[in-house]
Amino acid sequence: MSRREAALILGVRESAVMEKIKEAHRRVMVVNHPDAGGSHYLASKINEAKDMLIGRSKGGGSAF
Repeated sequence: MSRREAALILGVRESAVMEKIKEAHRRVMVVNHPDAGGSHYLASKINEAKDMLIGRSKGGGSAF
């Protein structure tokens, strides 16, 4: 996923600050959460978009 795609999913600019990214993630996730009848696939993509924009790498964790 590119930063552009992630920003489109969350409805923010690619250069948005972390606070705006977290607010957008919460807003989109409330509507699409699997416990509220949303899709597991969409929820995972929303989380992936947030992680991409705040700079977390996929698989996180250290090499040690």
